[in-house]
Amino acid sequence: MRKPQPGTELRSAAEPPAQVLFRVCRPGWAVLVEKNPAGVSTRFVCPFCPHSHRVPGPVRGFQKVRRAKWIKLRRVAE
Repeated sequence: MRKPQPGTELRSAAEPPAQVLFRVCRPGWAVLVEKNPAGVSTRFVCPFCPHSHRVPGPVRGFQKVRRAKWIKLRRVAE
């Protein structure tokens, strides 16, 4: 077995890119998009409307998101 030379870094197994949620036109839904360091944008056809949307990476699915309970509470008249 060879020892790594000093000054070279050991690479671990390639981790999948992080996924980010982007909200789309329908309330309560978001798109799972891979965070791509190259910055290549992707246009996808929206299943909720007749338009296409542009997101900053490949689309990996859709996810139902819920609204935070404290949104109504932060709107306090001073």
